Amino acid sequence: MYIDPMTKMNISLIAIGLMFVCNLMMIFARKMTNAFFRFLVKTCAFLILIAVFVMILIVIFV
Repeated sequence: MYIDPMTKMNISLIAIGLMFVCNLMMIFARKMTNAFFRFLVKTCAFLILIAVFVMILIVIFV
């Protein structure tokens, strides 16, 4: 499967943006007092990081 370089660049920029969002989510979760919502935000951030990892693998190996 071939992905043209512009699409790879767009995927990598989206991945960088999502990593920034995950960072902000973690900072926000540290400030929260409710343990359930803190767990929910951290879990969502972790799932987004897994998606970012898949995007990076696609950019590098495809």
